[in-house]
Amino acid sequence: MQQPMTSATALPVYDYQLVIRPPEHVRKRLDTTRNKIVQSLLPPSNWKPGKNQVPVASFSQYAKNEKKLTDLLHSIASGVPPFLFHVQHYGTALQHTIYFHMVPNHGFNQLLQQLHQEKMSMKVVNQEPRFASFPKINVAFKLQPNEMAQAWQHVKHKRISLRFVADNVLLLRKRPDETKWQILASLPFQNMPVPINQGLLFA
Repeated sequence: MQQPMTSATALPVYDYQLVIRPPEHVRKRLDTTRNKIVQSLLPPSNWKPGKNQVPVASFSQYAKNEKKLTDLLHSIASGVPPFLFHVQHYGTALQHTIYFHMVPNHGFNQLLQQLHQEKMSMKVVNQEPRFASFPKINVAFKLQPNEMAQAWQHVKHKRISLRFVADNVLLLRKRPDETKWQILASLPFQNMPVPINQGLLFA
């Protein structure tokens, strides 16, 4: 006999991402550079092309908490000043990813620090939030070892240099019945005083 669902297990859970998206002219330049690399070097396979966004965090939360979550993240973002990103050359991660390297950035680190302090608000059941350890924009990922070796030999001495100002972070959402991420909110960086009772939003 099937056990009835408890109120906790019946609550819908949504997936979320926080990402920083470069302006259009930078995205076009990255697309052109990425396409030249993958079209001339990498044959069709199971690898995935990267998206023109800087991952910040991914997490899940109950749907009923979405308004509180959005308010909390807006408060965090508003306390961070706009900052300059510098895309500079290439890097590798996890033995299967090539990315556009970005110079370490105090503003990005400040955003991560604030998010870490509120990580319990981005946790549901036993699903821990995941935070970026450094800023990057993927060129390609899920590469096989031979593809990775070939691609890295091709790009490791190439040079690219782009700068753009990050003045907001996007909150993306995906419901259980959806396959694509939707933009839920654009949260501006405003360098405003942050309330000291942020955590009370989920009390």
